[in-house]
Amino acid sequence: MLNLWNESLWGDEGFSALAVMKSFPEMMGVVMRDTAPPGFYVLGWLWGRMFGFSEVALRGLSLLLILGAAIFGALIVYRLQKNKLLAGLAFLLCFLNPFSFPFAFEWRMYALLAFATLGSIYFFVSKKWWPFIILTTLAIYTHHFALFTVAGEGIVFLGEKIKECKKGRKFLWKKFVFSFWPFMVIGALYLPWLYPMYLQTKRVQGSGFWLGKPTWIEARNLMLRFMMIDNAGVWKQVARGLIVVLVVLKIFLKKIGEWVKILWLLMAPVVIAFGVSYVITPVFYDRYLLSVAVGMGVLWTLGARKISYGLLVILVGIYGFFAWQKFTHPQKRPFREVAAYVKSIQREGDFRLNYNGGAHHLWESKYYGIAAPIYVPQGELPLYVGTAQMGPEDQIKKIPAEAKRVIVLTSDSANQVELEEPWARGEVREFPNFRVILFEK
Repeated sequence: MLNLWNESLWGDEGFSALAVMKSFPEMMGVVMRDTAPPGFYVLGWLWGRMFGFSEVALRGLSLLLILGAAIFGALIVYRLQKNKLLAGLAFLLCFLNPFSFPFAFEWRMYALLAFATLGSIYFFVSKKWWPFIILTTLAIYTHHFALFTVAGEGIVFLGEKIKECKKGRKFLWKKFVFSFWPFMVIGALYLPWLYPMYLQTKRVQGSGFWLGKPTWIEARNLMLRFMMIDNAGVWKQVARGLIVVLVVLKIFLKKIGEWVKILWLLMAPVVIAFGVSYVITPVFYDRYLLSVAVGMGVLWTLGARKISYGLLVILVGIYGFFAWQKFTHPQKRPFREVAAYVKSIQREGDFRLNYNGGAHHLWESKYYGIAAPIYVPQGELPLYVGTAQMGPEDQIKKIPAEAKRVIVLTSDSANQVELEEPWARGEVREFPNFRVILFEK
């Protein structure tokens, strides 16, 4: 059965797969030219050499990481409430969240970001500082957005230590300063990546990067999508209604202070990323905030009493149904089948290319063994994921004169694809959201 685990890789997944298939020095060279830290790639490089580079093998790591993130979510609830039933419900809500669930089967760094971020928050509230240091360092070496979580933790820590070190009219400055040693260690461990991070940030800023500044409405709608996906029909409103009731009931609970603290720790990346998008450069994007989506399960369960248990069980059922629907109805383009078809019709003298209309598909092509450079007759590509791994052979401005036939790979409609004279459009093979077009002289 075709599902999220075994469907074809899509572009960004193909980029990541090809990166970890390189030698370690070559892979690190790609990372340095890209826009993300190396944590996921280092782990993926090791994982691929142990379990292989097939779709199922690679995505197995992401599945384990999302499961781990859900376990940390359950541990946060159990740590603060000592209730095994609520912790179990939290695990299910974290894992089955219809927005974040597909990322358990995507070969990118976002599952690792959610795992390390939820782990960092758990050890932060548990005050287990060495595990906190390890998971937080892993998080900031996985994605720049983890720095926003660290900032949120730092604000909470600062407030707690000011209260702790204030003794009447005296303030214990020495104790106050040295209490920040876990953050100092994390900062020291991050020092080697500070300059590469600066270069990556400057590369994105003002480079035509595709993200735009978010509006308040877009930010609000994103939080609603983290609660329940938009294409769930009436169940979207049912789920959100249940969540509103669950949150309102918390006003009357004893642990509302702890709930607000966890709310801030989870939502700090949302608040800070929104501000950075206006002050520095646009960075606000849904998958960069995956730890927030996964952590929603913590917010719905933490502080709940028996009156809320039935509502939580219903919400688990709704989440589980739509997670299963997503798992059994994959939406990625069937590039494995596309590649098999292209190989079956290949003739001597054929030239293959990716038509760069709305998007190109270079990395899927390469992963599935098809050499098909991007056709860019009128200029260079903008900076986005993938540019860092491209070589001169990956872009062409003119079709070679010796080509006898051109095989075009595109997700554009056939009538939008045009090549320079004397090439004329011929047979078109349709695939879901994709097509292969033959051009002949």
